[in-house]
Amino acid sequence: MKQQKILGSLVGVALGDSLGMPTELMTQEAIGQTYGEIRELRAPDSSHYHHGHLIRGQITDDTEQTLALLDAFFRHKTLNAEVAAEALITWAKDKDVFNTTYLGPSSKKALQQLMAGEDPRKTGYYGTTIGGAMRMLPVALVCLEDEEEAIKTAVEVSLPTHGTNQAIAGATAMAVALVESFKPDASRESIIDAACRGAKRGLAYGYPYPGASISKRIRLAVDVSVTAPNLKSALKNLYDIIGVDMVPREIVPVVMGLLARPEEPMELLIGAANIGGDTDTIAAMLGSLLGAFHGVSAFPEEMWREIEQVNGIDLEEYTARLMWALQSSGRVMNER
Repeated sequence: MKQQKILGSLVGVALGDSLGMPTELMTQEAIGQTYGEIRELRAPDSSHYHHGHLIRGQITDDTEQTLALLDAFFRHKTLNAEVAAEALITWAKDKDVFNTTYLGPSSKKALQQLMAGEDPRKTGYYGTTIGGAMRMLPVALVCLEDEEEAIKTAVEVSLPTHGTNQAIAGATAMAVALVESFKPDASRESIIDAACRGAKRGLAYGYPYPGASISKRIRLAVDVSVTAPNLKSALKNLYDIIGVDMVPREIVPVVMGLLARPEEPMELLIGAANIGGDTDTIAAMLGSLLGAFHGVSAFPEEMWREIEQVNGIDLEEYTARLMWALQSSGRVMNER
């Protein structure tokens, strides 16, 4: 049912984000030495830069920006560059993000410009990192079943902080993949195909910035992943060959490579939390796709309920408000 997929996608973002938070920007070797393997919600180790700032089950900017954009959509009934900018400024003030340990470099620079009153269609002109792609779930949710509208909206929502064509291509790849994931006849193959379509389309927008083809690297990552004999080997190969730095040409392909694997959704999400690099974003993006594809039953309820409690959020309430908004617009009819 559509409602279970919407809730699943929101839960997937928060669960992936929280699982990957304690290992963010660590090497695979360091994760193994420090934690063994992250298989449950954990507080950051005393050696990690989040220690003393974040606690077990806490979310970061991946989930916070997702919910901030949804809040802005509920206020304005649309998503565009101006609404996204308002959402990000509100989030930055509410969460005091300049004093957190999880604000990305492109977002930090753009937010400073936005808060100084600069044009949100220009403030992200040089943003090259993954921050646009990581907040594409609201775009897919408000453009449900409309790929063309999702591409257009993904560009708009990216511009305030991530306005290069490379960053936008990562965002459109995720937006189109998510739109596909919500379809009842979706498959892993159709989602990956959708991501490649979206990545190609996104290159036509924004400030031209040199970089490898995200669509071609998605195909490479999928091949690297599915030819590995097991998930552990796939994680190692993706880390070594594709990379896990906070840039779209690495993160989006890695997410799609993991999605292509045959393991159960939670095993894939756990793998994402242990792959190294930008683990919270990799796991959050993968979680959104897995939740949209499989529904909320793919995730242990006790884990995401703990995240709700720790962070004071109600993902079922967000789902209910989205369902009402979608039904009012005619996008979802007679679904529970």
